[in-house]
Amino acid sequence: MGKLRARTDEELAARKNEILNAARKQLMTIDYDAITLATIAEQTSISRPSMYHYYEKKENVFTDLMIQEYEELNDDLQIFLKRKMARERFCRKLASILWERQLLLKLLSLQLPVWRHEYSDDNWKKFVEETAPYQETLKSVLIKQFPNATDEQRNMFRIQFSVYCNSLYVIEHLPESQMKAMEKSNFFDSIPKGEDICYEGLILLSAVMSEE
Repeated sequence: MGKLRARTDEELAARKNEILNAARKQLMTIDYDAITLATIAEQTSISRPSMYHYYEKKENVFTDLMIQEYEELNDDLQIFLKRKMARERFCRKLASILWERQLLLKLLSLQLPVWRHEYSDDNWKKFVEETAPYQETLKSVLIKQFPNATDEQRNMFRIQFSVYCNSLYVIEHLPESQMKAMEKSNFFDSIPKGEDICYEGLILLSAVMSEE
């Protein structure tokens, strides 16, 4: 017997959350290009035709998934509003929080190279509006942690931090063939663990705001 469409706001939210959970699992196990609304539907109680009642295309699914990830990251950042930390402690904790959110980092790695060609203006507007609380929290965190920095310095950190986060997943998940080629050619002297790269990058980005 086929599943009925959601008829209440609660049912709609439950069905969308089911879709997002399925998309989350697929994104962390298979290539993005291999994911379709049909493959997502296979891991839900929702029929393939009914998927279009909730999402017109997969990019919309991953927009909502990224928004959900930012909502959770926003909750994670609340720890930095409780007390001021030494810069090294702040960067280490922020690196740890980011590294635990591998799904978000993978989504960010896809945002510009893949989705910019697929996103509609409405998609971008929705993303910007619904991630605004995260941006406001990050502003408050930087004021708390770097009270003597200028508004321009804190704003530049947020810009650079956003750009930096887009590349973190790629660093940790280079194909083995590329890793071997770089090692053979001594492309880098050494490649630290991803979380350590993240920490060192945050140290550099935050230096402009430091009182030291």
